[in-house]
Amino acid sequence: MCGRTELGFLVYELTEACNQNCLFCYNHWRPAGCNPVDTRLARHTLRKILSQAKIGSISFSGGEPSLLGNLHDLVLKCRFAGSNVNVLTNGTLLTEADIRNFASLGIGTIQIPLLSHNCSVHDSLTRLPQSWEKARASLELALGILGADHVAAVLIVTARNASDLDPTLDLYRELGLRTIMVNRFNIGGNGIANRRELELAPDQLRTAFRCISDFSVRHPGMSFASGVCTPMCLMNPDDYPGIKFTSCTTDLRQRPLAISASGDVRFCNHSPFVLGNIYQRPLREILEDESLIARYTGVPQECSACHLYPRCKGGCRAASEQLYGSFSRIDPIAETLLAK
Repeated sequence: MCGRTELGFLVYELTEACNQNCLFCYNHWRPAGCNPVDTRLARHTLRKILSQAKIGSISFSGGEPSLLGNLHDLVLKCRFAGSNVNVLTNGTLLTEADIRNFASLGIGTIQIPLLSHNCSVHDSLTRLPQSWEKARASLELALGILGADHVAAVLIVTARNASDLDPTLDLYRELGLRTIMVNRFNIGGNGIANRRELELAPDQLRTAFRCISDFSVRHPGMSFASGVCTPMCLMNPDDYPGIKFTSCTTDLRQRPLAISASGDVRFCNHSPFVLGNIYQRPLREILEDESLIARYTGVPQECSACHLYPRCKGGCRAASEQLYGSFSRIDPIAETLLAK
């Protein structure tokens, strides 16, 4: 265990498989199909990760992590290693026993999307009938067992659900939720083919986030955070005081890296580019590779003279990797917004 590299945050993608097929899914592998669940591989790779890194917080993601029969054992391994654990799940497969096990293991947060107050809108986005009913039930169970400090709803703002945000936000409040992860639709995976249907026009996007920010200001007991970076020349966080926006550093040691069950290391869970594989090369060496560091130091041409660039970094350029095959271009959302 000596000589492990230290990471503040890591997304561990336990499997590519998922029981949903969301229109907006950003997983880069999704359009081509998913590899099946491999419980043994997921366990072995986690052991490998923990032997190479000391990690402050690990988020189990996928695909759908609850498809793994040994998910609680993996949580326990991380807790023994001193890591906080979050679970990012669609909530459709969780049982009361699952959530009680998470409680006994001291899980950090469980995140479950509830995309609208309207079940038909939610189900049309996930393309899984009754997914709204099951996700809501899991949120209610989790709130009752874990408490509001350990449960977050996820809202992906798209053209399908942005027109009636107020009743959706009211539903979160009525359920007793205090933490909401709110992200704009970010192109990638399935979303590439569904971009025209899901992407909001500039004024619509700003109006949606203003609605959420105003709701948050009116209800200070609730916290709204957005983790998808957007070019600040298009949507400046200062205009939405009720939402906490995170920034995206290009420093490989300071950002939320993603590692797949096969051991592939990527810039983040949105990026398709593999930096290296921990079975072939130690994580420390991957993160210290000068050629990889240089890959993320370039500035998009559109941003070269912008005083906002040090804060926004050109938005989500992992989306640029998916759409353009290059990290050197500004977030694809700029195509639509800058044209207005």
